[in-house]
Amino acid sequence: MIKLESKRFGEMEIPEESIVKVLGGVIGFPALTSYVLIQRAHDAPFYWLQSVDDPTMALVLVDPVLFKSDYRPALPEGLREELQAAEDEPIALFAIVTIPQGRPQDMTANLLGPLAVNPAKRLAKQLVLDDRLYAHRHPILPA
Repeated sequence: MIKLESKRFGEMEIPEESIVKVLGGVIGFPALTSYVLIQRAHDAPFYWLQSVDDPTMALVLVDPVLFKSDYRPALPEGLREELQAAEDEPIALFAIVTIPQGRPQDMTANLLGPLAVNPAKRLAKQLVLDDRLYAHRHPILPA
């Protein structure tokens, strides 16, 4: 078990086997590579990606299929190998959420920079897609 003093969640004990390594970090935080994925309630749509390296850093994630049912971007060649995922192993995609202060109804998701996760190996990588079908600030809630 690893003890983590998180700014948002207070003191937590995390099993070492639950730590996700983000290859190359996330955009803007390349040195932060160890995270834990937290779902506050079993059926909650949002997750927290809490940094183990910097307890003040946490990102909100969501499964983009929940608000964009046709979200199926082409995965870059070599991604399965990088994430050590066999052809039959699923790779989960999460969108990073931005919530403007005081305006949660205007929250958006970055569909161009999803986080690809191999849950079996606890390896992840943020992708940078070149796909004109998706936006980096896609509204989550209907207008």
